[in-house]
Amino acid sequence: MKTFVGIADCYGVESFLPLEGNEDKLGFLIMRAKLNRQRHALVYQVELDENQEARMKEALEDGKYLFACDMLHDPAFIENVGVEVEMLPSWEMIPNPRLDPYGGRFYENSENQGEVIEEFKEQIGWEDTISSEEE
Repeated sequence: MKTFVGIADCYGVESFLPLEGNEDKLGFLIMRAKLNRQRHALVYQVELDENQEARMKEALEDGKYLFACDMLHDPAFIENVGVEVEMLPSWEMIPNPRLDPYGGRFYENSENQGEVIEEFKEQIGWEDTISSEEE
């Protein structure tokens, strides 16, 4: 088992670092999370085996930040996640992009993320704008 720390917020897992070798970054992570509390940012700590670590890294490498956070909430995947007491209420609410008071995303989870983004681009003429600029 290996211990990992990172930041999670309404957009999912933002960072995922092995604690060993990054002990000096823990204070920075806490400071950053406290400065972004409007997005329910928090610092988490978790112990994972090699298989769990590989699955988390795969999700994050694929850009599935919401899914990675959902995995940390899933008792079938992990038994326990450590979160500071003052940030515990936020842990119960995330991931949920709609919690961002400055521009939450327009989708509920990572499964339909791509569809909704493409639909939104079409609605605002995003592709047309890019095509016009290229001409």
